[in-house]
This record gives sequence, C-alpha cells and structure tokens, in this order.
Amino acid sequence: MNFLDIVFATLPVFLICGIGFATRRLGVITDDSEKSIMQLIMTVLYPCFILSRVPGNTSLKDPLVVTSAIGAGFLLTVSGMLVAFAVARSLKLKKQQGRNTFCLATAIQNYGFIPIPLIEALFPEDVAIETVGVLFVHSLGLEIALWTIGVVILSGTIKGSAKRLINGPTVAIFIGLLLNFSGMSAHIPEFVKSAIQQLGNCSIPVSLVLCGATFCGVLQKHKWTFDWKVVGGACLVRFAIMPVVFLIVASVVKFSPELSRLLVIQSAMPAAVFPVVMAKHFGGKPAVAAQVSIVTTALSIVLTPLLLTFGMWLVGLNSGSG
Repeated sequence: MNFLDIVFATLPVFLICGIGFATRRLGVITDDSEKSIMQLIMTVLYPCFILSRVPGNTSLKDPLVVTSAIGAGFLLTVSGMLVAFAVARSLKLKKQQGRNTFCLATAIQNYGFIPIPLIEALFPEDVAIETVGVLFVHSLGLEIALWTIGVVILSGTIKGSAKRLINGPTVAIFIGLLLNFSGMSAHIPEFVKSAIQQLGNCSIPVSLVLCGATFCGVLQKHKWTFDWKVVGGACLVRFAIMPVVFLIVASVVKFSPELSRLLVIQSAMPAAVFPVVMAKHFGGKPAVAAQVSIVTTALSIVLTPLLLTFGMWLVGLNSGSG
C-alpha cells in the first residue's frame, strides 16, 4: 500500500468529522443532544462494537498478547505524559499557563474513533477484525493510566478514579475476554450476535460525527487563543517523539503481528478529544486541551498518512500481512 492509498483511506474519516462539525454549526446537534449521543455511544453502541470484535478473536486467546497489549497501553501513555512534561519544562510552560493540562492532552492520542476506521480501511477484513480486537484490550491499559495518573495530574487527587474505570467499554472488554478464554463465545446465539454487530457497526460513524460536533462546540464556547508553546510542543510530542517510541515498541512485539500493526497505526494519531472534557471536569484548562486536540487533528490530515507510510515501511508491514 503506497502513500496515496493511505491518503484516500484517511480522507473519509476526516470528511465524516467535518460533517459532524457542520451539523453542530447548523444547530442539528445541540449541546444537550451531544451529551445524549455520547451516552448512547458509551453505554450501547461502543460496548456492542467491542463485543462484536473481542469474543472469538483468536489473537485474544493468547495470555501473552492480552497482557502485552494492556501493558503497552499503560506504559506508552505514561511515557507520553513524561515526554510531554519534559517538553513543557524545556519550553518554560508554567503551571498557571496550563502545563498539567498540556501534559495530559498531549500524551493521549486518539485511540478509538479515528484508528478503528483506518484499520478497517487499510487491511483485509479478517486482519482488521483481529487488530481491532487487540486495540480494545490495548485501550484498557490506556484507560487505566488516564483515570489514575491522568486524573492526579489535572486535579491533584486520585479520588473517584476506580469508579470511573467501571464504564460501558471496560465492562464490555472484560466480558469479551471472559467469553473468549472460557470458550463460551462459541455458544452465543446467532440472532444475538447479529443484533450486537448491527448496533456496533453504528458506533464509529456516529462517533466521528460526534467528534466533529465536539470540536465545533469547543470553538463556540471557548475563546480561541494560539499559544505557540502549547501548539509547537504538542506537535513535537505527537508527531516526532512519540511516533519513534511507538515504532520501537512495535518492532519489539513482533510475536503479535496484530499488536505490532496496531502500534504503527497509533504512532500516527493526533491528540484525543476527551482530555478537553476532562480538563473541564477536573479543574484543568480546556482552552489548552482544545488547542492541542484541534491543531494536531488538523495537521494529521497530512501528517498521519506520512507517518503511516513511514511506520509501515520501517516495521515491515503491508496492507495484507502481519
């Protein structure tokens, strides 16, 4: 798969996000409906998508792959926070300027709504299904880092972190792994599988629309400021330093082609949107998180295909292999 193939695979993702931006701008999606859509995604659609990909996934029947995926998710996220802190210190970004928010927002790449459709576009169906299943388990490690260390960075306390880890997606991951290791996944009735798959298939396009709407909402509610330290530092971490870290780990975990492939995809991702919400809830600076997310996402339209092309070549992957 060449550079242009990857470009055309990424364009629908950003087009759907753009449609979401327009719907919020035109008032089709409002502040209240945005919250309802998010609840629908997190409690029904996304858990169903997980349950359509994890049970029966042969890659996730290997304890080494499962533990490695969780460990990589946790350690790479913590590494991102440390790298972001070092960059913030070198740029003399002070705490009152949003240094802590910068560290969290820059460390968390978009780990679901953008990489999933990219994986499904770049690889054959059977390869994509296996890889997406590993992505969910990898995301569990990331969520643990996010709701423990990430919350401490923003709020200074770990209070309530464990409770927030118990949500629809994490419960679905545990149920999926339990069904996998017990062999019970083979006994799920076909009509149940069909209903779960149909609901799950709605999750990604709806989530991408919501991402675009969220960007629009942030721009409407928060005065846009451009801090070159925040934007430049975020681009340095997300598009230069952390891709190298991800690709090194991807080269090490060749015992799992699915995890290796996933880490190459993750290495090219922009910053996530969710830290904007976390900054609002835990006393951070939403405007700083918004700058990081919006600018890196805009640049990723060009940089993600470039990084993916380089990463797949470096690690020795192609669209049809592990």
